[in-house]
Amino acid sequence: CFAMRAPAHFRDSEDANLCAAYSGDGGSSWIPVELAMDYHGPLITCGGIVPINDKSGMRYLLGVHRNTIRHDPAGDRQQFVLESQSLLRWKLASYIPLNPEQPAWIHEGNIAPGEAPGELKIVTRTGAYKNGEQRPGVAYTAVSRDFGRTWSMAKPDPDLPNFQSKGFFGKDSLGQYIYVYNDTPTRESLYYKIKKPGNPWSGARLFFGGQTRNSYPTLIEDKSGEWLCVWDSSNDPKTKRSVIRFGRLKVD
Repeated sequence: CFAMRAPAHFRDSEDANLCAAYSGDGGSSWIPVELAMDYHGPLITCGGIVPINDKSGMRYLLGVHRNTIRHDPAGDRQQFVLESQSLLRWKLASYIPLNPEQPAWIHEGNIAPGEAPGELKIVTRTGAYKNGEQRPGVAYTAVSRDFGRTWSMAKPDPDLPNFQSKGFFGKDSLGQYIYVYNDTPTRESLYYKIKKPGNPWSGARLFFGGQTRNSYPTLIEDKSGEWLCVWDSSNDPKTKRSVIRFGRLKVD
């Protein structure tokens, strides 16, 4: 298991570090694992690890970002990718480039296999443009065609809404993409879209709603086309993040 960790006395989680734990009994107990980090700096991650097997052997990629500008006027906001060959030692692999004319804050990116050999795709949450323009209202996407070593310039994707909250982007064993997201900045209902091989994205489908607040979905495929889901929720539309919900989603 990989996660981010910050001391409890920190004001927020912007200065977190990567941490890991190992379970040998199916998750009933966990042992901390010491990681060797060749990337030195704070990071935030909300995505899963993607295994890549190319001519160099097995590698693992993890999308992360940093937001040092919150506490340092000379800091920055970057979406980037870490790489490991062992899951124990991690290094900086690449940054996701942005158009300098519209430098939106891209972060909390999820990486999934692309539609061609050697291709990967990252979908990110977006924040305000640095020049003060209105938030884009859509996710940004970028593509790598060399197994994650370099990436195209991140661009807004009109098919994938994003409203100031982390979404989930993944690909199942049937080749279908799924994107789960909030449809408003208030983070009430969650919706999802599906993209079957060779087809455009579907229309929005309700993932979970009601008189609650919901955000930060994370999914992992269980059976082909079936996802196990977890997200933060509540039992009151005026309260957020008071409940953790679990569910199962079958994509058809």
